[in-house]
Amino acid sequence: MAKLTFFNYIHKETVLHRMDGRLKLLSMILLTVAVSRGTRWEHYVIITGILGLGLIFSKLPLKTILKEMKPLFLILFVILVLNRWHLAGRVILMLMASLLMVGTTPLSVIRNTIQWCLRPIPFVPEVQVATIINLTFVMIPVIFDHVAGLLDSQKARCVQLRKNPIQRVRLLVLPLLNRTLRQADALTYAMEARCYSQNRTGGTFKTNPIDWLILFLCFFLWAAIFTTS
Repeated sequence: MAKLTFFNYIHKETVLHRMDGRLKLLSMILLTVAVSRGTRWEHYVIITGILGLGLIFSKLPLKTILKEMKPLFLILFVILVLNRWHLAGRVILMLMASLLMVGTTPLSVIRNTIQWCLRPIPFVPEVQVATIINLTFVMIPVIFDHVAGLLDSQKARCVQLRKNPIQRVRLLVLPLLNRTLRQADALTYAMEARCYSQNRTGGTFKTNPIDWLILFLCFFLWAAIFTTS
């Protein structure tokens, strides 16, 4: 299994890790909406400061995460070259907000939170949707692990020396798709063997006063940016 820390839960004993998943999700939504509504440089500075403090208090391994985000830096560089610094800033801030959410929240809490949020909506299978999203996060490290193994095997066979880039991509994508589908089938059989069903006990949530304070600060920031943009 690939040892990824980027967009993966990392256990720590912090306020953000103990925060109620429902309030944390709502706070992240308010922050991302505020980022999309921001039009002034003051907005970006304030949101960056808040998210930066959140990353510091969360005690996430930022150096390791930055190393794993190197492929994204190329995309951001292209955006900056196209003179779209507003878009690049929004992408960075949304990544920071998503990292705070996923890095400080266990997958089980994310599943229970999504299930709780979708429960009042009629004709929506909240258990199935929450399970699908949960399995998506589970499969991400597996896919990265398959990519690393395929790249190593291709280097051993000198595939990188082929001049045709389309053929190199085909030799990587097709085996990766085959392995991923086989892994998904194995996961499905394992769930069936363990008698998985939708009749599961719902998660329990515990809210602290500091959780409401964080939500209030995010709401205040969203309202301030919404009225001044």
